[in-house]
Amino acid sequence: MTPATNSSNEPPKLQRNTLQLRHAVVMAVAAMSPVGAIFFNSTPQVGLVGAAMPLCYIVGFGMALLVVNQLSLLAAEFPTSGSFYTFVNQGLGVRWGFLAGWLSLISFGIVAIPSFIVVLSANFQELLLHWFGVHLHWTLWYCLFSLTLAAVCYRGIRFSLQLDLTLFIFELGVCLFLALMVFMQAGKTGQLTLVPFTSEGLPQHSNLVSGVILSILSFVGFEGATTLGEEVQKPRQSIPKAMAITVVLVGVFYVLMSYVATVGYGIHNMAAFAQDAAPFDTIARHVWGSGLALLIDCAGIIAGYTCAVACLNGGARIVHTISREELFPRWLAHIHPTYHTPANAIFALSGCSVFVGLGLGILLTPIQAYAFLGTVLTLASIAIYGLISLACFRYFWTKRRTQLEQNSMTRLRWLRHVLLPWLSIIAISVVLVGTLYPPPPAPLDFAPIVVLIWLLLGIGVFYFLQIHKPSAICQAGIVVVDETETLS
Repeated sequence: MTPATNSSNEPPKLQRNTLQLRHAVVMAVAAMSPVGAIFFNSTPQVGLVGAAMPLCYIVGFGMALLVVNQLSLLAAEFPTSGSFYTFVNQGLGVRWGFLAGWLSLISFGIVAIPSFIVVLSANFQELLLHWFGVHLHWTLWYCLFSLTLAAVCYRGIRFSLQLDLTLFIFELGVCLFLALMVFMQAGKTGQLTLVPFTSEGLPQHSNLVSGVILSILSFVGFEGATTLGEEVQKPRQSIPKAMAITVVLVGVFYVLMSYVATVGYGIHNMAAFAQDAAPFDTIARHVWGSGLALLIDCAGIIAGYTCAVACLNGGARIVHTISREELFPRWLAHIHPTYHTPANAIFALSGCSVFVGLGLGILLTPIQAYAFLGTVLTLASIAIYGLISLACFRYFWTKRRTQLEQNSMTRLRWLRHVLLPWLSIIAISVVLVGTLYPPPPAPLDFAPIVVLIWLLLGIGVFYFLQIHKPSAICQAGIVVVDETETLS
């Protein structure tokens, strides 16, 4: 199928109605990288909570559903590729909206992409050396993965999402096969137990709060579907549905695989689990052999790549929207006339990824760089979720309250519009405190400073724009939507 070209004199735009609900779900799932999250987060998490890891994911599941409420409400109101930038702009004003977009830039683009590619490259180097005796430095793989990543996203959103879907089916198939083998073996030996879902699974010196925080952070990324608001069919309905479907499916997956990890390794062997750099590899060898271990290793690497594709797609669309309103350089808003992708934003974020990822990976180590960038991503995401929850409450309480209360079908719902946003704000505040205190070890303790510096820089940029581009500030955040599609 040949991509449609722009036949009019108007500048090319993101292609509307080119995606369906399933594409938005794929985008959200890929951005969460559930396979990578459960593979890489399980070792530190077990060190904190022992066999109670599934219990932590149940709590994290509930927290994610809280945030989904606010994002779904705002995505139904404003189907646009601007995502966080537009939502916070409408609820709290252009100043806070710009800062939300500024945080999205560091979380989606500058941090998320290199964090996944650097650990992907390091693991790929180790995989080739371990299984095939081939030794090529991780920096070579980093450059190669970054190049293919940019090419895939440049080629088109449908193309990149289809690739993500194909790769995710492989990842999911490997994980479900592993789960089946573990259940069969554990059932024969009588090791199936409900202890991991209770406080009995906690070791003597556990840290349940930190364990829950890691579970909550494993859900970060489902909001990636909101960046497709200008390309998906019936976005007011499709985007909220996609996020809800994603969180439910991935939540079930997390609970399942965390339980598989605990019973597969043995609930009495959690101390050894916490010291194992690749616990799922160990479990695969135990239940099937080296063949399944190789598939597990490949699934972990593929998970990092699919997540990077989704992050680049989402980040580029947020940058495109902000640039289209002239709050970022206008050339970043360019849309490719054939593929209808934000080409310049894609290449700009890819360039930042190479600079940041290679620089930190060489300065520290790839694994340390991944941990550091992940901490920055965590703090930025928590701040964004807090702004989203506050923006949701304020928008419906001030701008939409009268209109909604006059309509008996969509009157202001106290649970969804008031109570849940404030519960989310309280929960996010607890998570933020738990992330900052006690301070993480070096060099992770520098991550909050990086986020603070980035915020201060964003404030400076905004005031510069107020002085030199006042008209752009006044016009920022105006959303034109299809009013023929009713709000759900």
